Amino acid sequence: MHESGTASQSTTKKACKKSKKNYSGFYQGVRLVLKHKEQLSGIVGAVAELIEVPKEYTLAIETALGGAAQHIVVEAEKDGRAGITFLKQQHGGRATFLPLTTIKPRSISGGIRERVQHVSGFVGVASELVQYSEKVEYVVQNLLGVTLLAENLESANQLAKAVNYQYRIVSLEGDVMNPGGSMTGGATKRGNQGSLFSQTQELQTLTDQMEHLEKQLVVNEQEVQGLTNEVKIVTEQLEQLRTIGETNRLKQQELQNKLTNQDETITRLTKEQRLFEFESRELHQFLTEYQGKKETLTEQKETLEKEKDRLDQEMKQVDQEASQMENYKAAALEALNKVQAEQAVVMEQLAHLDTQKTEKHHQLDEFLAKEVSLRQQLQQLDSHSSDNQMTEESLALQLEQLSEKKTELQVAIQKAKENRTQMQQQVDTVDSDLAEENKQQQQLLSQQTQVEVEKNRSEINLDNALQYLQEEYSMTFERASQDYQLTLEKEQAKIEVKKLKRDIERLGPVNINAIEQYEQVNERHEFLATQRDDLLDAKDQLFETMDEMDQEVKARFSEVFEAIRAQFKVVFPNMFGGGRAELILTNPEDLLNTGVEIEAQPPGKRLQNLSLLSGGERALTAIALLFSIIRVRPVPFCVLDEVEAALDDANVSRFGHYLSEFEDDTQFIVVTHRKGTMEAADVLYGVTMQESGVSKIVSVRLEDVKEGGSIAATTD
Repeated sequence: MHESGTASQSTTKKACKKSKKNYSGFYQGVRLVLKHKEQLSGIVGAVAELIEVPKEYTLAIETALGGAAQHIVVEAEKDGRAGITFLKQQHGGRATFLPLTTIKPRSISGGIRERVQHVSGFVGVASELVQYSEKVEYVVQNLLGVTLLAENLESANQLAKAVNYQYRIVSLEGDVMNPGGSMTGGATKRGNQGSLFSQTQELQTLTDQMEHLEKQLVVNEQEVQGLTNEVKIVTEQLEQLRTIGETNRLKQQELQNKLTNQDETITRLTKEQRLFEFESRELHQFLTEYQGKKETLTEQKETLEKEKDRLDQEMKQVDQEASQMENYKAAALEALNKVQAEQAVVMEQLAHLDTQKTEKHHQLDEFLAKEVSLRQQLQQLDSHSSDNQMTEESLALQLEQLSEKKTELQVAIQKAKENRTQMQQQVDTVDSDLAEENKQQQQLLSQQTQVEVEKNRSEINLDNALQYLQEEYSMTFERASQDYQLTLEKEQAKIEVKKLKRDIERLGPVNINAIEQYEQVNERHEFLATQRDDLLDAKDQLFETMDEMDQEVKARFSEVFEAIRAQFKVVFPNMFGGGRAELILTNPEDLLNTGVEIEAQPPGKRLQNLSLLSGGERALTAIALLFSIIRVRPVPFCVLDEVEAALDDANVSRFGHYLSEFEDDTQFIVVTHRKGTMEAADVLYGVTMQESGVSKIVSVRLEDVKEGGSIAATTD
């Protein structure tokens, strides 16, 4: 901070030294002599260089010296003559020389000095308030020895009266009481003379500040050295802290990751909360729907109770039919068992008879075999009778024996045949009884089969009814018989059930997601309907606002246009020195889309459209329109860039004169090359290049230009 201030002060000091070296601010002749004082002998310096003025007396001393501040002090008269000759040779202007050998001091008498000491506001004698070398004492006393300084103009008036208006009195504000009583004062413009003392004071101030800053710089350098050492220590500590910071950064990153995880968890929980809220809303909707469904199911329950009662009756009938079937089955089984028992007895008897029959058949077969054997023996005997000449007696005996055996056999055969016949009759009888029993058994079996078929059919119907009850109504027979009772007649209940089934069939397949889909579609429909209503309302409001704005624009445009047209009628003749002009709307019925045409009639010409005028006339017409607009809507600031370039000198003068009419309300900056416009301006700004490549802004306030064309004060 100190280094920056030192550099700035050093730069300013160099600029002041350079300005002093170049004698900037001095008159041309004085500056030329001072620059060549090494070549000219006896040049002591300018008065402004040779005295030091306290800051509080600067304005008063400047006023007291006036142009004498730039007088050149020389050793002798010949040095003054040499300087004047030099200026003549160089055509360098004029200068006033004060030879030390001829200048005599001037002073105030002791009586007057004593008199003014008692006047209020007296500051002192000007020559005593400045510092100077002994060499130029006479010069300073000559210039300032008889000038008194007062605090203000009132004090100066009192001092002038005290000295009988014999001496010049200057106030600290720069007001002057001249000898004889005349007064000079007012606003002071600081020009070249003021800058001479201010440059010297500024240079001295900067020198003191430089010395102070150099001392401060040494102290600062020591502090910087100490701070550098501290910086090294701090750097080492910083490195340690950086290491610790890196560790902490890793920890922070870890914590950040944890925080991120926590944020994700919070986000997830938030989503879950929203999902829970959504599910809660759905649950609420479900409960609402459940309540509605409950009422519907209550009605269905009543219907099902009626259906249950009907089914109970049917089940009772089925149970009764099943009981009857069981009774039929038991009776059939009992009859079957009885028949089977009788059949078993008969079968046993039949088996016994079959056994006896078989035995009799065996006996008959044996008898037949014996008969055959006997016949064979008889034949053999007959055949061998001739050969074996048996005795008649033996043969008669054998014959008699055989006859007896034959008779016995015939009797036995006859008995066997009778027994056989009886047995056959018994077998036939048993067969007949068995056939009858078989027939009865077949009838009983057929009845049993029918009973079993009816039983199976009843069981199947019962199973189907239970399954239908479970699938359609999701309940068991026990719950149905307990909770629902049939209140209608069976036939009427069947008709009601068929009707309900037809209604259900007409409804078609049931969409289980229909309620949820309806809610979603209904919510979307309500949202879009709300958006549509908002858009329609916004549209209506926009159109209403646009209509209001159109009406306001029309009203304001009409008002401003009429005002500008009225002013244009006044400004145009003033700008042209006569003539007339008119602003015309191309479509008065449609103010929002209408155009504006200008019809102008300059002096000596007929009324015609703007496009038919010359370039200068069009430009002046446009300027007149601009001034008309400014009159209606004044603006504080306006920039015009060569708007009068196409005008002739007379119209340029009118333009410049017209600008001055707006100086109370509007400040104009006009870029121009026309003399008439420049003459009408208050301040001129120009750019000059005294040195190659260096541009410099020059400004002239025309009120400071004197009658002869000289400028009382300039600004570098």
